[in-house]
Amino acid sequence: MRIKENICDDIAAYSFALQNRVEKVFQYTLKITEIKNLLANIKKEAANLRELLWTKEELKQREEAVSFFQARMQATVYYTLKNLENYQQCGWKNLFKQGEDCDE
Repeated sequence: MRIKENICDDIAAYSFALQNRVEKVFQYTLKITEIKNLLANIKKEAANLRELLWTKEELKQREEAVSFFQARMQATVYYTLKNLENYQQCGWKNLFKQGEDCDE
């Protein structure tokens, strides 16, 4: 490849094929630069996503907490129903009626 000493000369001294080749190299370089920028942006976003996602240990802890809470709620429902049955057997309606009569 020949180096021009005077950059002000027009490009007619370069062949058309060489001009096309240089243009293709510049376009290729531009595409590579754009891809590198995209990859850099993806890397930054991936780092930001780590804060949003949970690790396996955190998921396990959350599942254990949910399981524990669900077990407590089931126990609460069971004992509430059991107490209601006991109140019904003991005649709790009569107790409420007696309490209302006392208030009057």
